Amino acid sequence: MTDEHRIRRMREWCRSSLMWLIGMMACVVLPAGAQQTWPAPNLPEGLSTFAIGEQVVVNGMPMRLTGFVSSLKPDALTAAFRRSLGGPFVETATGGKRVLGLSKDGFYITVQVQAVSANDVGGSKGTIAMTDMKAVSRNHEQQRIDRVRLLDRLPAGSSIASDMASEDNGKSARHIVIVNTHGQQRNREAVIAMLGKDGYVMERDVHADGAASRNLPPHMAGASTLYFKAAGKEAMAVITRSGERTAIVLNTVATLQAYK
Repeated sequence: MTDEHRIRRMREWCRSSLMWLIGMMACVVLPAGAQQTWPAPNLPEGLSTFAIGEQVVVNGMPMRLTGFVSSLKPDALTAAFRRSLGGPFVETATGGKRVLGLSKDGFYITVQVQAVSANDVGGSKGTIAMTDMKAVSRNHEQQRIDRVRLLDRLPAGSSIASDMASEDNGKSARHIVIVNTHGQQRNREAVIAMLGKDGYVMERDVHADGAASRNLPPHMAGASTLYFKAAGKEAMAVITRSGERTAIVLNTVATLQAYK
């Protein structure tokens, strides 16, 4: 495996683990601070890092996210982070992951460490997330308005389960999960109408065929995937039904010029 391929796989793993990390952070009381510049944390020697997101907002929290790999095993690397970052820390361990949380200069730094492989061979991998707590407080009202505007255009009783936005290489992306108790058809109509008001045109509606659906989880077998396009932007909505609950997973990607 080439270094480039290894980094690409690590980048994908870090993105997939981001929501788990945010869930861990939500269990911590995060104090607001006064400093506005992003800190440059003192990291352990020999750590190989790569950027995942320079401008990421998850559930209203502005973050910078960095992935890393190390030849040290998780216990040794966690101890090295304790020494390099200082303290005091909030520490948790679950599912093979070690998490350190540190409040510093108005930011909250979260480090997640785990073994590269299940048999504890090959060192460690993980993420470093820095959250700007002053911006969380400052932008709270605007975030509330944006959420109200979104939910006003969806079926009554809808709620936002998660909301992640990022900017990278001249593109802005957003990943939103919305849940409610209405049927798939009602949600389909609402998504088409909502995106239509933002200039999107639906290109196609894809369903799994009989053979493919047999290999999918029950809630995905009847999923509807809608693809949309507009000038400088595109969107995809996956609508699934499980029991009495329907989920809409909405992904949008736009060039930054599309907002100008």
